[in-house]
Amino acid sequence: MAGENDLFNIEAGKKRPQEEILSRVVSSTFEKMGFMEARLTEEEPAAADRICARIEILAPFHAQLFFSAPRQLGWTIAENLYGLEELTLEAVADMMTELLNTITGSLLSEVLPDQQFNLAIPRLCTEMPDNQAQSYVYHFNIDNNGIITITLAADTPDR
Repeated sequence: MAGENDLFNIEAGKKRPQEEILSRVVSSTFEKMGFMEARLTEEEPAAADRICARIEILAPFHAQLFFSAPRQLGWTIAENLYGLEELTLEAVADMMTELLNTITGSLLSEVLPDQQFNLAIPRLCTEMPDNQAQSYVYHFNIDNNGIITITLAADTPDR
């Protein structure tokens, strides 16, 4: 079924499809949950210590979404979401996985409105996928405080 939807049909050298849907979903999620602006950008994220989360789509096809943010931006986003000034790494990790879960569910609802889907529990990961031929990479500027990365990946090994 992966071929039925262009967004998750990863092909080497193929232009990123349905960018506007992902952009709308990410922007809406950040606005509603964190009162922050998220704009799709071609700007590359600065090299920094990053926090990474991933979620597997188990049905109707298998793919993964990854979400990465510079550690400092992750703390800023978590502060906005939770309204707390004293945060723990656990709270930041919870925020990353919750945002990724919300983005993935919203994206699949938009792209596959008449289908049921099954997601694994989102988890922190150690790195983003490195096989660019099997993934689409999107960058979003968050309130001019830094760049997050969302990667849609075809079947990739667990991280």
